[in-house]
Amino acid sequence: MLPLFRAFVDIMLHRRGPEDLPASTFLVWALLAVAIAVTLGIHYVTGGTLRQATASVVVAFLDVWFVWAILRVFNREARFRQAMAAMLGTNTILTIIGAPLVPMVQAAANAAVAAAAAGSAQPSVSLPLLLTWLLVIWSLLIGAFVFSRALERPYLLCLCIVIAYFFLMNILYFTMAPPRIA
Repeated sequence: MLPLFRAFVDIMLHRRGPEDLPASTFLVWALLAVAIAVTLGIHYVTGGTLRQATASVVVAFLDVWFVWAILRVFNREARFRQAMAAMLGTNTILTIIGAPLVPMVQAAANAAVAAAAAGSAQPSVSLPLLLTWLLVIWSLLIGAFVFSRALERPYLLCLCIVIAYFFLMNILYFTMAPPRIA
């Protein structure tokens, strides 16, 4: 288990690629289950709604489909299990790292809405929000790295693909489960 965790950390630091992971269907399903469990746990602890939890599960399955579809477009389906394992493992680690920031970001959003309602809205960036965006950017860079290694295509092309997919999934998520501001 520890060597697998180290492999994910090395992928996050761009030291190793998805080709260094085992091509195991069981590993992909296990990581998908862990990723969904972590996400649902965060929703539960932070008081998320059932609609938000459902949207998160739908997005998780769309992530699997997206990785397969991109690999299929570039005729690299044989690398699916390794690329998917790399994406799921690294994103789960980043989700766990960012979990303590969720309540703080929610509190900052609520404070901003209250300030706007009072007429004293000043744009501000809180430390938890900044750290959350840094984690999001790191996640996008990891995704581009994994795709560039799996597809054997330029990093910039893969970064554009990952950013486009990020915006598409966030639009879908917030359409399915609009944020509730207390």
